[in-house]
Amino acid sequence: MSQTEGNSAQARAKQRVTELAIATQRKVWNRRADTWDHSNDAGMVNVAAAAIEMANVTEGLSCVDLGCGGGRLALEMARRGGVVLGVDVAGAMVERMLDLAQKEGLTSVTGRVAPIETVELPANSVDLVISNYAFHHLLDADKGKVVRHVYGWLKPGGVFITSDMMLGRGASAGDRVIIKSKVRAMAKKGLPGYWRILKNAGRYLFRLRERPITPEAWMKLYSDAGFIDLSAKNIVAEAHIVRGVKPSS
Repeated sequence: MSQTEGNSAQARAKQRVTELAIATQRKVWNRRADTWDHSNDAGMVNVAAAAIEMANVTEGLSCVDLGCGGGRLALEMARRGGVVLGVDVAGAMVERMLDLAQKEGLTSVTGRVAPIETVELPANSVDLVISNYAFHHLLDADKGKVVRHVYGWLKPGGVFITSDMMLGRGASAGDRVIIKSKVRAMAKKGLPGYWRILKNAGRYLFRLRERPITPEAWMKLYSDAGFIDLSAKNIVAEAHIVRGVKPSS
């Protein structure tokens, strides 16, 4: 096999892995559309609120919510005057967001059913891209690809905010503290908690659906894509928010 053929086969294999990951996420989140927003704990609610405050949405701001789910961030941005496109791999999630927007009379919300990995938007067309607890489901190579795409979509001076589970594989003391605290909290719930420990440990250790990376790794992805004025803020436990700005010139 020639080097060209080998590279082509490798590329096809990577694409197949991405497709399988997308299919899994679509199945999971279509099933959880009606319950997800009600099952979040206070920590996740606080993370979403902190991301919205950091976004500083103003009247007429063009916003994209990647992995919008049922619309927690998208609807709040619309309430603050933003013109919002919510994107999610699960059609049931997008439908839920649009139904809620209609009930509130929020006419500036639109939706698109698409995997984050394959979204296409015009260059220099939006002011803000935000994502909350979605990117840790992506393969690492796809995280970097989407960050580069976001950079292209943003207008000069535009902002990209990612709030998510951000930790490594337990190599650092900080990682181990977070992991131990999560295990202790779940163990206090008895048998259901122990089941969650086993289930989450499998996902985390084998990177099945749960593929977090550290805040430092996120900052590098942002920097490599061209973002400046980078900042990372810890909100609670493993949850961090990373923010970057596309240069104005």
